[in-house]
Amino acid sequence: MLRVTTLGKFRVTDGKNMADDEKLRSIMLSRLFIYILLYRSKTLTTENIASAIWQEEETDNPAGALKNLIYRLRKSLSNLFGNEDFILTNRGSYRWNPEVEVQIDCEEFEKLINLAKKQADKQQAIRYFESALSLYQGDFMGKLTDMYWVLTLSTYYHSLYLSAVKELAEIYLDQERYESLENLCTEALKSECADEELYTYQIRARIGCGKTKLAMDSYEKTKKILEKELGVRATPLLDSVYLELMSVPKGKTTYDIEEVKEDIEEEKQSGAFFCGYPVFKEIYHLEVRKSTRSTDPENLLLITVEAPESATEEIARYRIRQAMGAIEEIMSECLRAGDVTTRYSDSQFILLLPNCTKEHAMQVAKRIISSLYQRNPKYSKINFKVNIEQVSQIEEQAD
Repeated sequence: MLRVTTLGKFRVTDGKNMADDEKLRSIMLSRLFIYILLYRSKTLTTENIASAIWQEEETDNPAGALKNLIYRLRKSLSNLFGNEDFILTNRGSYRWNPEVEVQIDCEEFEKLINLAKKQADKQQAIRYFESALSLYQGDFMGKLTDMYWVLTLSTYYHSLYLSAVKELAEIYLDQERYESLENLCTEALKSECADEELYTYQIRARIGCGKTKLAMDSYEKTKKILEKELGVRATPLLDSVYLELMSVPKGKTTYDIEEVKEDIEEEKQSGAFFCGYPVFKEIYHLEVRKSTRSTDPENLLLITVEAPESATEEIARYRIRQAMGAIEEIMSECLRAGDVTTRYSDSQFILLLPNCTKEHAMQVAKRIISSLYQRNPKYSKINFKVNIEQVSQIEEQAD
């Protein structure tokens, strides 16, 4: 029996000898070999094979070139695995010798996932999923993805891999197998580094393992990746797992007040406090409660970034994203330590300014906008809308 590895590095072995791209010494032989193996149950015409292994204009005489390639492949296989007739020829067509048994990892991978999906027994489903995922060592035939049929299969198997990871993750989560869930997601994220669902599973796994700091690190990393790679802020899915993270207690151990104080103290108190919107909302609720017994002015400042009217939709999104990043840097430098801010939308920052009059809040907005214009002339075409409301007045309107 020949065992074939396609998910990751291409290898073929009979248990004693091994063939791979290096030993075949030709990308064309690799193309031909894997194509015949995948369609080993069919008789393949010269036209079938030629259209699969040659790009347009790669050969003027496909029949003659294929005949030569078949000869070279037979010779290579015979040298590696013995004198058995692996490829049969019949009047302008070729097929794999059905007497030579072949096991291909991608086919086994798909079979195991289908079995797992049909299983009512969760433990058996886990075993099938785990066996399938152990076979996925990388994308299908990575060196041959310039061929359309290889790229199609590569996309299909990668999609199958992700769906299997997420179904297994859901089972692990349901059964509170948090360490298994963390390991699963950490491995999957190596090849799928911008998948929000995988990060949320990882965060939940780390919460379950009691790794609160690591869970928070995962959350912050996810926010940055989503914004950088996809141009989006935290989504409802990420916000929901953040709320779970915020509700986690320290633990069951009893601590004294000094230990508690040391644990919760901020290392460096400088600049505004940046946070996710769920936390900002809770801070705002607290400030509203405080305002009922305080005369200190406190205002909510909303800064909206607007692209030039002449910009196309795509350019507008890009300009706004660039400006939002620059504004965040500026606010970290020029706001007070007691100020709180968050991104409210893809084009808006919201700031909570304690001990700050409406006039002062407007000065803060102008200072931020002026600093942005000074930092880079390219932002001169960006427009801004500023809204200011007193916290107590907002609450009265809401009531």
